[in-house]
Amino acid sequence: MKSLMRLDPFRMMRRWDPFEDLRSMQHEMDRLFDRFLGGDMPGERTTLWMPSVESYTKEGKLVFKAELPGVDPKDLDVSISDRELVIKGERKAEKGTKEENYVYREISYGSFERRFVLPEGVKTDELKAKFSNGILEVTLPAPAVVKARKIEIETPKEEKKLIETEEKKAA
Repeated sequence: MKSLMRLDPFRMMRRWDPFEDLRSMQHEMDRLFDRFLGGDMPGERTTLWMPSVESYTKEGKLVFKAELPGVDPKDLDVSISDRELVIKGERKAEKGTKEENYVYREISYGSFERRFVLPEGVKTDELKAKFSNGILEVTLPAPAVVKARKIEIETPKEEKKLIETEEKKAA
């Protein structure tokens, strides 16, 4: 059984999770079992698959790219839900070829769903999606990053005088 988990590619919203490696291992084991035992129905391969995705920042924008070869753009859905970018779609198998005519077959078909947690402050209303040559590119403005700065600690005047007199005695 495949498990869906929320992803935060920029690691801006999550604390370190000691179970993340276990979930990753579970995902890899799911892929392994699906590949060899997959959900094949007679006459049609329906193994679940997850497209590869990369994300980065460029020129003040968050960019997500997903490899979707063989996916019809009409079968894609990109949406924002609860500060998450959701990419759904389906790669459909060709209808004309019978199962017994295959000599070798390892391309996975079926539906997929990927979710990515977006950083706080991102302007989701300016999201744009483009599909070209089997690559889906989703861009949206990156939020301004707050730069670190030192904050002076205020103390009451009496404490300052006490500290100053102690420093003079020490000198």
